[in-house]
Amino acid sequence: MADDDLAFFQSIPWCASVINDPNYVTFPTTSRVRKENTEDALLGDILNTNETISACLSLYKKPATSTASIEEATTFLSLEPGLNGYRHICHGGIVATILDEVMGILISLNKDREAEVARATGKPVETMAELTAELTTKYLKPVSTPQAVRVKVWFSRVEGRKFWMQGTIEDKSGTALARGEALFIRP
Repeated sequence: MADDDLAFFQSIPWCASVINDPNYVTFPTTSRVRKENTEDALLGDILNTNETISACLSLYKKPATSTASIEEATTFLSLEPGLNGYRHICHGGIVATILDEVMGILISLNKDREAEVARATGKPVETMAELTAELTTKYLKPVSTPQAVRVKVWFSRVEGRKFWMQGTIEDKSGTALARGEALFIRP
């Protein structure tokens, strides 16, 4: 997690109220770091500029117990005009990409926790990444730029290797600008 991003969102009162809530924990948004194997190139490089997504901060809501799955995550993003499809409006494809990405962040966060438990107990660690099988995006209001948004995602159901998820992109008033429903599958 970049200290600059934390400081940026701490300076925005409605973001700071979530960041300072003791029920939330900040964690590194690893997809914002480009890997040499080109994994995460879109979010780690192309959309990681002062003209596109200038700041990013992820948090998860503490689970009921230390062994329970993390059910909800939030990512704050500072959306800039380089994302526009129309003047002052973020491109719809980027809106869908953001929902898909933050849902994937929540899945990865839980996968990392599962791997820690597996290593501690001597069990094999699952290495296959979950993949988006379906994503439906409803555009409720224009996602204007520039602005900071909250992307909130959660699991609606998990069955075996299938993960159904929902999410919203919200403005400073908590108004949902876009809503997503997705199915991720662990191959």
